[in-house]
Amino acid sequence: MYLNSSWRRCSERFDEVESFIDASAAAIPTSGNPSIRSDLYGSWVLLTYASCQFALQEIGRGCMLFLGDRYRNPGNMPEHVLRNHEKISFEVIRRLSDGDSKDKALVRQSLREMYSKNWATHSSLLKIEKNVWPDNVREWLRRLGVSDGDMAWMSQPASASSETYASRLSELVSERNPIAHGDSPTRLLSGILMKEWLIECRAFMENCCMSVALHLSRDHKPRLRSVGPIDRKVISRLGNSTVPIAQTKVSLRVGDHVLLADRGERKRIARIESMRSDGKEFGEVPAGSVAVAVGLSKSHQGYGVYLTP
Repeated sequence: MYLNSSWRRCSERFDEVESFIDASAAAIPTSGNPSIRSDLYGSWVLLTYASCQFALQEIGRGCMLFLGDRYRNPGNMPEHVLRNHEKISFEVIRRLSDGDSKDKALVRQSLREMYSKNWATHSSLLKIEKNVWPDNVREWLRRLGVSDGDMAWMSQPASASSETYASRLSELVSERNPIAHGDSPTRLLSGILMKEWLIECRAFMENCCMSVALHLSRDHKPRLRSVGPIDRKVISRLGNSTVPIAQTKVSLRVGDHVLLADRGERKRIARIESMRSDGKEFGEVPAGSVAVAVGLSKSHQGYGVYLTP
């Protein structure tokens, strides 16, 4: 629920940047003024980086909404999450106590908020104040308890090339930092290559969201909410990655993430890649839609399909 809404906002931001790259690349040919092309390329890099930063903020916000709803008393959270919440909160309080009189006046309030019923609204548990280097993202994910094994995808190829997800994001940060401080780019990429880079960085952030969703589902075990009953009479005829939903209980959109689970065991997170009903393709279907064939990014293996946390 929370994380899927967050990812929808992230997707919209990435889509906007992709559209801007398309439109601006078409408006300014590669043979155009070098200075204008340099500025344009710099804007592409800055916008791509900003989209990644926005994605982490949105994913973090979705996590905190989930945790705040799940644990009105932060003391009931799993030990490792509570300790990280306390550690980061005390770091913030120490900075306040070293500040001016206005900052010091907030210390007592911050101490109260740490354990209040609204603790998640004020917690800095998932705030990321550093550049989005892959190592910083790993540290950010570990605050929730996501294991290194569940982050192994960072070392996998991001595309047909040998570049990994982590290396492509590292390259983006390296390219962005001097531009953000006023330097001109040392190279210029075409709109096509910049879009490929954007898509790879988007996939990095989507994998982060999926890793977090699966971890929260397994570690905190929220009640499973089905997207709708599966029509078992036809499922074997549709292939391993298409699930026939007899009637949807919630609205669904292409690009949404869903949880695949079997008898309460949370298996994996998949992306909705297509939806068909009555022979027609749909980008979105409302709750109550009947006979919807949902194409997924991963094999369903007959598992039930549920909302993510």
